[in-house]
Amino acid sequence: MTIDLGNTDLRLRIDCFSVPREARREFDAAMRRNLDFIRTLPGLREHLVFEKAGGSTAFDVVTIAVWESQEAIDRAGERVRDHYRAIGFDLPAALARWKARAEVGVFRAPGEPNEEP
Repeated sequence: MTIDLGNTDLRLRIDCFSVPREARREFDAAMRRNLDFIRTLPGLREHLVFEKAGGSTAFDVVTIAVWESQEAIDRAGERVRDHYRAIGFDLPAALARWKARAEVGVFRAPGEPNEEP
């Protein structure tokens, strides 16, 4: 996969998870359900999942969703929240039950040095 870093409109939603081994099966199933849903949403360019292979980071899983714009990621967030309500999935409760930790952020390619982030 290639990401055009010259396109400063792209937004990358990067989610990092620390998931205990005993919760990984349920976590992985939820992650696959979410991926199946977000692949239907307009503006998604790519979705990547990485598992920790080594190093000192506390995170076991990192997902990167590449969106065509901030507007696309905002619309997707609304749709995901609606979808979770419709299927009865409570992410904060699931993370607590799994004893997992998540850190999420939206990133973009660097622009010109004087450009606002």
